[in-house]
Amino acid sequence: MNDEPVGEVAIERGVEVSASPEDVWERITNSTLISDWMDGEVTIDPEPGGRITFLPAGGPEVWGTVEEVIVNQRIQWSWRSDEGRPSLIEFELAPGSDEETTVVTVRETLLPWRISGPDGITEWPEASLRSFTAVNAA
Repeated sequence: MNDEPVGEVAIERGVEVSASPEDVWERITNSTLISDWMDGEVTIDPEPGGRITFLPAGGPEVWGTVEEVIVNQRIQWSWRSDEGRPSLIEFELAPGSDEETTVVTVRETLLPWRISGPDGITEWPEASLRSFTAVNAA
């Protein structure tokens, strides 16, 4: 099992771009426009509970769920692939130094693996592989 910490491991980047928050929002939430700059095919339904999928050039498919939406301000989704850890992606938009710019902050935070079962939710990797195997073999 991987003992890497989760929920505390995050990458955050911010940049001021020459576009209004409405224009930036459109580039994040429109499947065609987001695909143009993410270097792969993206399908997004930008509403809470909506689906997002990403097929990166040369990589495994990533899929997830839109968690939170505040139009022209914030969108958040969780996603994962068969080959990677789940993560939470957040885009926050704020007014820039003038009316024609927007500060875009992007944050990715690793999430724990979770296994749902009759006794509730067990965090992965804290769950024992031996216990997980025994339960599934029964």
